[in-house]
Amino acid sequence: MPLRWQRFPGRFQIIFLAIAALLAAAELINGRFWLNDFRVYYDAANALLNGEPLYGVPHGLSSGYFKYAPFMAMLYVPLALLPYTIAAGVQYALIACAFIGSILIADRLVRTHVLGGKTSGYTPLFVTSLVVVVHLHRELHLGNINVLLLWLLLAGLDRLLSGRAGSAGLFIGLAMLAKPHFVVLLPLLLVRGHARAIAWAFGTAIAGLLLPVLFLGHSASMALYLEWFDEMAKHNASLIYTGGDAYNSVDTVYSFVHRAILKYFVAVPSTIEALATLGCIATTIGAIVIWNLKRERGLGGAPRHTVFEYFLLLALVPSITLTDTNHFLFSMPLVMLLMHHLAPRADAKWLVAAALPFLLAYGGNWSDALGDLSDRMVHYGVLGIANLGLIALGTILLLRRSNLSTTKASS
Repeated sequence: MPLRWQRFPGRFQIIFLAIAALLAAAELINGRFWLNDFRVYYDAANALLNGEPLYGVPHGLSSGYFKYAPFMAMLYVPLALLPYTIAAGVQYALIACAFIGSILIADRLVRTHVLGGKTSGYTPLFVTSLVVVVHLHRELHLGNINVLLLWLLLAGLDRLLSGRAGSAGLFIGLAMLAKPHFVVLLPLLLVRGHARAIAWAFGTAIAGLLLPVLFLGHSASMALYLEWFDEMAKHNASLIYTGGDAYNSVDTVYSFVHRAILKYFVAVPSTIEALATLGCIATTIGAIVIWNLKRERGLGGAPRHTVFEYFLLLALVPSITLTDTNHFLFSMPLVMLLMHHLAPRADAKWLVAAALPFLLAYGGNWSDALGDLSDRMVHYGVLGIANLGLIALGTILLLRRSNLSTTKASS
């Protein structure tokens, strides 16, 4: 057998690339190799090249509005110079490779920093892939950038823990340029004492924001940024789902809290309600991080806790922003962490019973197989609820491992 097949993680890489190639072939044969989200980036880059409107007009589908910083359109200019099918093929290959890179980094971070050098194995890799495959398939079909951003963010964490704060901040800053909501990671880095990484992240973001000025001039760039802010404001206008067929916000934590509790006290949801919910979440996470810092004194547990906290924040991002379902791929590292506590043998029997329903709800909505049940799952925001359940389980594991570490140190 080839050497790569025999060495970890060669089998996973080869099998996954083969499956991705088969999916691409099936899409091409069936005339479904559309990558409609990538079409938005591609057409936006062409609009930038041709001096056409970047914001406020659909690119591709009628819903294909460009909602990102001008830097993102500039980034896709090289692909916009290629015929669309070739450019889409490059994007598809990048997504497939980025997923392999992301899942391998997540696996290594968990084994090295959380579990103290657990032996490598294929079970967590393949089972985690199976859990997230619904969202990954949608990501490949749409050609979006979530997996590419996930790789940047995990590579940033990996570099941060290995002492390379500059490149860590660079990677995190690039992800922030694409989607500003990753700014939620910066308070964690600040509390954890990674000021240099924060400086690099801000420097990278500012450089990316200023780049269009060099090519388009100050006035044109300012006009683009005003249009971008307006587009973001319109996109995030309604964070709480109250009914109807527009399910854009059904999976947010704000919708869950409103439908489960606040609707009995607040008749009409508002931005204030969403901000109050977000404030409670921020306060809770801040308290957990501070509690961990106090318990780390003399234990040397910062890397383990940092990985936990970073994974929790990544998983929280799709729950606090308006997203498509494939954006829940940012929960993949948390799923990987849970898998390592479940396989090849569960750390605790209760964890299997607690995790299985959430894992099935998170990754089990196969619309072709479930039919009407799939529609009901969407209507009730089951994906968002499951994601919050996974976050809660991750938090319990974090606190549980902290207690175990303290007990061992005391004895």
